[in-house]
Amino acid sequence: MTHDGGEVSGHGSGALTYATLAAEARRQAALERPKARSRREADIRSVPWWRVETLRKISGLSVLLGGATRTGLILVVCGVAGFAALGLDDWWCLLVFVALAVYGALCVCGSGGVRAKVLARAACEPDAVSMRYALVYDPPWGGAALLVVFPVGGDDEVRPAGVVELVPMPLHRSARAGGLPADLPVEPVGDLELSGRTPELPLGVPWIDGRAYWPKRSWGPDALRGEEGRALLARLLAEDAEDAEDAEDAEGVACVADVGERGASVEP
Repeated sequence: MTHDGGEVSGHGSGALTYATLAAEARRQAALERPKARSRREADIRSVPWWRVETLRKISGLSVLLGGATRTGLILVVCGVAGFAALGLDDWWCLLVFVALAVYGALCVCGSGGVRAKVLARAACEPDAVSMRYALVYDPPWGGAALLVVFPVGGDDEVRPAGVVELVPMPLHRSARAGGLPADLPVEPVGDLELSGRTPELPLGVPWIDGRAYWPKRSWGPDALRGEEGRALLARLLAEDAEDAEDAEDAEGVACVADVGERGASVEP
């Protein structure tokens, strides 16, 4: 990959345009990866933010509830059987659950709760901007899900307008994902709407087919011109370039083998 005047170009794949990233998204979508079913969340437009599982996790409310619930259960046991019934391991568990509850409370009252509320408000903003997207993974096999967005009115040679790294989606408990994020239930390329764009959320919250996908990080147009943004864009086609080189090498080996077979078949 090379960086020339702030623009990123892919070795063997041309410039990073909608055409090349859409092709990479389709290539990655065809890879065999562990499958897991994502669980449908409550619609933030019709419920309070704490009813949405991903926002509960972002805020720290899930940790608070889990720690407080387990602490309460241990205290109930103590009230029935007495504290003398607790062994050393039980006291350690009680200490851990109390610590989790305190940590969760600090998150909810601090940056975690603030971010969850900001995302909830952004997702409910009425004015949304229509964009095209290409869904790619960083790294390509089982990495973080990235929505690379492009203007709707541009041609296939238009450059990315931004990138959204998505929070992993909640999974069904019975799903076996092998520790990797579940595939998103969306096409590798398509249309989306971005709502609630602010300086702290340069691309807002993506909506695809009436479902919100929560951003973990966002790179707007200005951020993509920086060093971190250029490095991110360079990684998106790194695997594609390696595959192209491997294919060229394999083709060359096949040609050499074919020539060798033809030479061996010639009678002296």
